[in-house]
Amino acid sequence: MPTPVFKKLFPGILILPAVALLLSAFMTWANAHAGTPFLPTWARNFATSIVFLPVILMGMVQIEMLLARIAPQLRGNMLKLVVSLLGAMFIESLLAAVIAVISNPLDASWFGFWWRAFSRSLPVGLLVGLFMGFYMKPKIEEMKARAAAAA
Repeated sequence: MPTPVFKKLFPGILILPAVALLLSAFMTWANAHAGTPFLPTWARNFATSIVFLPVILMGMVQIEMLLARIAPQLRGNMLKLVVSLLGAMFIESLLAAVIAVISNPLDASWFGFWWRAFSRSLPVGLLVGLFMGFYMKPKIEEMKARAAAAA
């Protein structure tokens, strides 16, 4: 039987790498050149994305804190919507930049590489952000509350 600590950690341990896997796949696809082996490139991009997950988590917390300060009138679903959309833009921007840095030289072509990764994966990132904000985050908070009550 899982321990309460494991129950608290499990959703974050599972969900965030799954999101990084999905987004890195779209970013790799967006910039794949003919003849480039997709799976090794995707694996490298995914591994790099995993390294940046703590930065992403801290950024998401900062977005929520900033919104609480500059737009205190946002509540409920409107707050979830704004946090989800801004969070998706933040995550997509950061992951696209990281993948562009490791996959492309820092020259005049870098911005085009970043833009392709960002723009082609943004629709998926927005869907993931909305799913996370409206469905997964409340479920995770509910699971944490149940685990804390059981402890």
